[in-house]
Amino acid sequence: MSSEFIDIFLFGLIAVFLVYRLRNILGSTDGKIINLKSKKPQSKFKPKIVPKNDNEEFLKGADKAYEMIVQAYQSNNIANVKDLLTPEALRAMEQAKAPKEIKFSEVKSSSIIEDKSDDQRLVKSVKFETEHYNVANNEILSVVEEWGFEKDKTSSDPNWKLFSIKLVS
Repeated sequence: MSSEFIDIFLFGLIAVFLVYRLRNILGSTDGKIINLKSKKPQSKFKPKIVPKNDNEEFLKGADKAYEMIVQAYQSNNIANVKDLLTPEALRAMEQAKAPKEIKFSEVKSSSIIEDKSDDQRLVKSVKFETEHYNVANNEILSVVEEWGFEKDKTSSDPNWKLFSIKLVS
């Protein structure tokens, strides 16, 4: 026998072995591939439902909202974030003009300082420690603000809305 025939024969045996192993794994009903419409996997363990930390989720969203609102305000396009503002806050921000030399940099930290509820709405106050860049003076400004967010309990709108801003420092 020539060495080419032996090589082909060995590759053939390896191929047959691999096909056999794949058929055993993929072709069985207890294998890893399951048609979810027809069969549910059998498991000894029940899924454990872990409740989300609502404050962590809220703060992530509040940080994003802060950034979006400040950037929209600085570019005088506050209408782009009107869904994140109460009508009163929208009017106030549309009337005010942002200083052109100040640019938002980043949210350094945020924390919930008040969390309350009444019959109509949920209210959370968030303390933001942020950095802004003053283009005119080439300096970083540290700013601390308290923003008030509210959510109407009866509304189907999932967004919290900004209703107040208080400059702390």
